[in-house]
Amino acid sequence: MAITTDYILTTKHYAGIGCLILSAILYFTNRKFYFLFFALTLTVGLIGFLDFNISTFKIGFAGIGVNPVFLGLMILFFAVSGKQMDKLSPEKNGPKKRVLDENLIKSFQSNFEDKTIADLNAVIDTKSKFTDEAKEAAQRVLKKKNVL
Repeated sequence: MAITTDYILTTKHYAGIGCLILSAILYFTNRKFYFLFFALTLTVGLIGFLDFNISTFKIGFAGIGVNPVFLGLMILFFAVSGKQMDKLSPEKNGPKKRVLDENLIKSFQSNFEDKTIADLNAVIDTKSKFTDEAKEAAQRVLKKKNVL
């Protein structure tokens, strides 16, 4: 009782403690929402709208500043959670390659057997409007004709 009488908790502290508890629950139930919610909690704490420390620190000028404790936690959180960020944004690693339909390729391949080498090269051209399956079939026909 003697330890806690010198400190007064405000609504910022209660909000911060509530967000930490909710983050801990989300960590075990839904990692994707945990990552987003905890990042949001750290961001809101960084600008000073919530806190979970007994003593509040702020670095800035004229009442505008950042909490260095939250800044350090945010840097640590993003450094440790790099794999989770990759899962949230798969486009970062490039678009996933589409799987080609083998039956469609074989169909195109049988249609392209009678085409000339110039026609097949036109199909393979990157600027052509043919599908990827048609381009793959044209390449296979050219390999059979020993052109590629």
